[in-house]
Order: sequence, then C-alpha cells, then structure tokens
Amino acid sequence: MQPEVCRFVGFVSAVVGLLCYALSSSFNHLFGHWNFLKIFIYSCFSFIIIFMTMFAKVWKFSTSSTLFKTRMAVLVLLATTVYSYFYDKAVNQKPDAYIVISCAAFAFMSLSLSKQSQCGCEVDLLNFFLGCLTLLLMKINLWLFFVGAGFSYSLIILRSSLDATPQSGFSTDYIAIQVDSQEVNTNSVIQVDSKHINTDSANQMNLQQVNGALTVTQFEAYVSELNVEDSRIIHNFDVYLEDKVVTDDNLLINLLPKETINNLQEKVKLMVTAGFEKECCHVYSSCRKQFLQKCIFQLQLTKSIRDRAQRGIRFPHRVPRWIRLSQIALRILFPCERRLCQNIFYGFSAALDLSFAEVCRELTNDILSFPNKLAIEMYSLDDSGRYLGRILSSCLTVFQTLGDFIPEFESVFSDDNIYSASLKNEAITSWKRLGETIGLIFMELENHICRDMAQKPVPNGGIDPITYHVTSCLNTIFDGRDTHEQIFKEYLIPMVSGGDRKRRSSSCSTLMVQIMENLEAKSKYHTDPALGYVFLLNNYRYILLSGKDELEIILGDDWFRKHTSKFQKNLEDYQRTWDKVLDILKLDGNESAESMKEKLKLFNKEFKEMCIVQSTWFVLDEQLREQLRIPIQENLLQSYGNFIARFQGHLGKHAYEYIEYGMYDIDALLNDLFHGSELRSSKTGKHSPSKAALREKSD
Repeated sequence: MQPEVCRFVGFVSAVVGLLCYALSSSFNHLFGHWNFLKIFIYSCFSFIIIFMTMFAKVWKFSTSSTLFKTRMAVLVLLATTVYSYFYDKAVNQKPDAYIVISCAAFAFMSLSLSKQSQCGCEVDLLNFFLGCLTLLLMKINLWLFFVGAGFSYSLIILRSSLDATPQSGFSTDYIAIQVDSQEVNTNSVIQVDSKHINTDSANQMNLQQVNGALTVTQFEAYVSELNVEDSRIIHNFDVYLEDKVVTDDNLLINLLPKETINNLQEKVKLMVTAGFEKECCHVYSSCRKQFLQKCIFQLQLTKSIRDRAQRGIRFPHRVPRWIRLSQIALRILFPCERRLCQNIFYGFSAALDLSFAEVCRELTNDILSFPNKLAIEMYSLDDSGRYLGRILSSCLTVFQTLGDFIPEFESVFSDDNIYSASLKNEAITSWKRLGETIGLIFMELENHICRDMAQKPVPNGGIDPITYHVTSCLNTIFDGRDTHEQIFKEYLIPMVSGGDRKRRSSSCSTLMVQIMENLEAKSKYHTDPALGYVFLLNNYRYILLSGKDELEIILGDDWFRKHTSKFQKNLEDYQRTWDKVLDILKLDGNESAESMKEKLKLFNKEFKEMCIVQSTWFVLDEQLREQLRIPIQENLLQSYGNFIARFQGHLGKHAYEYIEYGMYDIDALLNDLFHGSELRSSKTGKHSPSKAALREKSD
C-alpha cells in the first residue's frame, strides 16, 4: 500500500535481476562473451530500466487513452515473443541459479511497476516473467513446477489485493447492448443490465472511500513528520533571520528535507485525485498556521497582539513591535509559505490557492487588528486632549507603514483568485479606514480648540494645555509631513463643506491660526494686563521654540517672522506695565524732602505688591525669564539708585528710617519673579538695608 515501499522493492529487484542476468550462462550463450561495447550498451540499458522503475508515476488515462494502452500491450507481447524465440534457440542446457534469480527479481519489478503506473503492460510483464520462472524450474526438475506455480499464485494474489481495479489495458466487465437494426434510424432500444452496473458502481465507490480514508491518514502522518521538522526550524528561527533584510522565499525549502516535501507532494496528488481536496487543504493549513504562530512567538512578537491593539494608543512603544511583526510576516514567512505551497500542491492550483490563503489568514488578521483598532475606537479625545499627540503619532506611523506594506500584500497575494484577493482587499480597506480616522482626528482637534476658547486660562500665566497638544501634533506632522499632506488631500478636505474647503490651504496653517486666536482670546480673561502678556509670551515662546524648524518648513518664513514680531511686541507691552513704578521715581528739579518721602512710600507699596504677585507667575523658559527681568532690573535699579542718592542728600542719616529696600534687595526680589512661588515674608517685610550696598550705590 505504501508507494515508497513499492518504489524501493522495484529498484532493488531491477538491480538484482539485471546483475544476475548479466552473470548467467544464458546471457553468454545468447550474446557471447563480454567486451567494452557490450558492457556500455548493457549499462545504458540497465540504467534506463532502473531509472524508470525508481521514478515511475501513477498515470491517469481517460477513455481516449485506450488505444495507447493497447499499443503498449502489443509492443510488450512482441518483445517477449522475440526474446523467447532467441532464448529457446540458444539454450539447450539446464539453467543456472543466476537466470532463475533474475526471472524472480524481474517478476517483483513488474509487480512494483503495476502499483506505480498504469500503462497497460505491467500485468503482461508480470505474467511473462512468472511463466519464464516456472519453465526454468521445470527444466531443472519437473517437480519444481509446483514451486513455480505457488510462487506465481502468491504474486498474482498479492497484486490483486493491492489494487482491486483492473491494471491491464483491457476491461473484464462488459455491458450487453441490443439494437433493433431495422429501426436504427428512427428508434433504438438499448437494454442494459442495470443491476450489474449499480452493483459495480457501489463497489467502486466503497473502494474509493476506503482508499481515500487511508490516504488521509497517511497524509496526516507525513504532516506529523513536517511538524517535527518545524520544531527544529522554530527553535533556531531567530538565527535564520539574522542579516535577512529582504525577502527570502527559499528559506523553508532549503531547511526542510527534500524527501519530506516529495512525500507530501505525492500524497497531495493522491488525495486531490481521490476527491479529498478540502480535507487535504484543512490538514495542511492547520499545520502551517501553527508553524507561523510559533515562529512569531519565538521572536517574542505575540504577547497578545489583540491586547496590544486595544492598548496601543496609551503604549505607543508597541508600534515598533507591530512593524517588526509585519516585516517578518510579509517579507519572510508569507513568501516562504507560498513557495512551499507551490512545491507541494504542484499542478493543483485550486488546492494551492485555498491552502495558502488559509495558512496566512490568521496571521494577516493579527497584523491588521492593530490598525483596525486604531481606526475604529481610538480617535475620540477626552476633555483635556492629553493623549492627542500619542494618538496622532501612532496613527500616522501605522498609516505610513501600512501604506508601505500594501505593495508587499499585493506581491504575496498576487494570484487572481478570491482567497488572495480577499486578504489583499482587507489590507487596503484597513489602510484607507485609518486615513479617514486621521482626518477625523484633525477635525476633532480643531473642534477641541474652538471649545477650549471658552475655558479659562491657567492662573499663573504658564503654558496652556492646548499649546502642548498642538505643538506635539506639529512635531508629529513634521516627522510624517508627506503622509500628512496625502491624508489632508484625500481624506480631510472631502470631509468639509465647499466654502471651508476653499479656505483650507493646509490643515497645519488652519490649526495654527486657531490656536493663536485661542491664546489671544484667553489672554483677555486675565484682569491684570501684565499677566495676559506673560501668558501670551510663554505660549508663543513655547510654540516658536518647540516647532521652529517645523513651522518654517510647513508654514513658511513669512508666518514665522510675523509671529516673531508679535512676540516682540508683547514683550515690550509687558515691560511698559512697570512704567507706573518707574514714574514714581522720577524727580523734578526742585523736589522737596516731604514730596520724596511720599513718593518713596508709594514706591515701596507698589513694588512690593508687584513682586508678590509676579513671583507667583510661571515662565517655563529661562531665557524668556531673563528677557522679561533684565530690562526692568536695569531701568529700576538705575532710577531707584538716583532717587535714593538724592533722598539721602536731603535727609542725611535720617534717610535710612524711610528706606525699606536696599539695592541688593531690589535685585534679589526681581530675580525671584516668574518662578511660580510666593515671596517669603522675610524678603518682603520692612528691614534695614545693607549700608555698604547703599553707600556703594550712592557713591
């Protein structure tokens, strides 16, 4: 029943038969003594016989091939007849053991051929060699006839048990057909023994079912052997992938034994021919799906792929793992499986297409689950929008990567069939859906900015949360600006109405216009104009510094220069808020001592209040703090020093009774501005100034 056993028996029998016949006395009597030409011719003849025996295939013939089988039977009959004539003419003595062994071996060879091929002459060869063997035994001793008869009977019965269907070129069952010759042109009557046909068909069907069940069992056994080889490959799969940056579709073919692949190929032919195509595809695809999942697990890329998709937004570091998974699947595993299917299912395109698609479907779904999850559930923002940057970054990265992988999907699933087309279309659909989602994110961001205008700004003039989010989005857009422009043109513009569509030249410029309007509106909520200026300066500075390169490239130099000018104007406006303190220190030419006492008292009050308030304000950038503080510090210390020197000239030593802040105290208090903490009472309370400092300034 095993093709491998039949092939091995035929090979060994052919070798033994040819060697023994070459050594027999019959060969010498028939062809003469050996010489170089005879050795060469006999070797070529032997090689052909052995090759045909070793690589004989199961050939299936239609009804039109009956003529071919008949001709083969006639050819064998004539060849054996001519051989018998010359053999009987040349040999008159008793045969030796070599010729007897060669006939028995050739009989086994014919038995093997009858199992492997259906040319219509195998049974005739078997009968001929069995007849020759019986005749040779009778020449040795007549009683050996029973040995030859028993041996012949055993081989014929063995062959019948291996295959119940007729193997010769002629059928042994006949159907009787009677036709009324007188009415042949008008009415023909055909009588068929239907009972005989139905019985024969039932027997043949039962035989096919039994043979099919045995074939499925044998195929499962070979697939089990494939699982053993897979375990060896999986154990070292990470080693095989080293330095493989391009597709290597021969990896599995080179690693699997050729004998295993050939055995599977033979069994696939038998199963598909017997009508067990679906069972064959199911057994094979189940085995290969397990292999793919184990390979991915070996690379530590499958720690719950679907869980990663559910939590991918909050853990964007999982995106590189998804990219690695997709690269290995599309560039290594899928091409290798395709090549393996082409070898095993050679000649059966329908089974090949079905099996390959089923092998890749589960892993393809795992790859697409991540972008599908991003597209379906992860674009809505909470009130703070704190995940916006990571959402957009993950979506843009996955969108760009999946777009790069679309040609890989089209190459791997390039066959023109419904199975490959469905997987390819699923990838394209996921990619487009994710692009639409990114467009919705931009629209949601604009809506979020508009809603945020009604929110009160941060109380200490610090960076507004929306500034963080928009700047984060700008950095993300800059990293994938080509992808962003594609999404903007294909998905974002078609979502808006006609009037808004004309207004939009770039989603980035629209966002920046909205965020600047948002910040300016929020700055007006501050009752203290100075705090409004600090708020704008803080946010402008953060935007211009964090996205300087991005803004210049995406929005252009004009936009950057325009808002740099706005920044400088707000800086000057803030410095003018200190004019009310500096104006107190201005002196006339005939300023009296009493007037200076009142001015100093008013200065101490105003300066103290401004320092207490502005020390609670927060400026993130140290350079901006210096830009705000140094001009005030220079002007204030100069005016205050001149005022104190003149005040001392009027009152002398009694002036210290009215001076609350020394020069170093003024400098220290100004240094404490914009750190977001209140002044300590020890720094703001009335105390005696440093006399050395005052004397140094007065001088």
